[in-house]
Amino acid sequence: MLDSKLACLIPGCHATTLANCALTTKTPTRYGGGMNPPRVHHATTGPQFRGFRSPNTTPIPDEVFDELLADLSGAEVKVLLYICRRTFGWKKESDNISLNQMLHGITRKDGITLDRGVGLSKPTLLRSIKSLCEKGVIVAEQRESREKGFEATNYRLRMEHAPNPLGQIMNQGMSQNLTKPLVKKVDLQETKQQETVNKTVNGDGSIFKTLPNLGQSRDKTLYVAHAILEQLGDQQSAQFYQLIAAKVPEHVIYQALSQIKVDGAREPAKLFTHKMKLYAFSRVKNEIVHKG
Repeated sequence: MLDSKLACLIPGCHATTLANCALTTKTPTRYGGGMNPPRVHHATTGPQFRGFRSPNTTPIPDEVFDELLADLSGAEVKVLLYICRRTFGWKKESDNISLNQMLHGITRKDGITLDRGVGLSKPTLLRSIKSLCEKGVIVAEQRESREKGFEATNYRLRMEHAPNPLGQIMNQGMSQNLTKPLVKKVDLQETKQQETVNKTVNGDGSIFKTLPNLGQSRDKTLYVAHAILEQLGDQQSAQFYQLIAAKVPEHVIYQALSQIKVDGAREPAKLFTHKMKLYAFSRVKNEIVHKG
């Protein structure tokens, strides 16, 4: 029994006696044979997640879960999953991703948000990219063109038996003393001199017939053609898309589809044809220059 005349010396309590102290006069109640459990406070940092719609179609290699999950940091996992989404999720082997997209996500011109980025600060993001490259998990290739200078870096997962070239470690925004990437890609640029394609998607395909076949299997051609058809939704152009899939490299096709999806074009099929014709014109022009 507490002596009610004793002064309370508990820090933070202003009671003059123990009898008046709320901290000492509280009678504990029993809970499951013990004292009351501590009150759990659920901190909220934002709106509650609405829940998943259903499992969708972004394949993740089993090695991410079986081997890498225990070794990678949370930030590295975020970056790796974002690259998986932007590549495998859009049926591509690689994708050009800017730091701004990783930091802030992608919002189409019509205001629709495709993703919200990786949720990391820029220094943490850069460290994670560098670390993933050093560990041989991803490959980052910096791109450059005469018209635009340095462009969005191309990212892909490093597949088994694929080389991990020295110097391909990303250094965007880091000290210039770091080793610069040895591999640089120059994208085909859409120039103002090229005529705008106003014809239907089933328009003149003769320019593509002048291009050599890629030498891939029939199944691969049909697979790529189906991916084009799935995004553009123009069944009448199925034969035309098979021609494109047989003549134009897969990464060029998927890059065009990716840009069209991000831009939210009103006539995606027509814009796709335009981009493919620009590629074909550029190829033919280069061959003429080399032969000359």
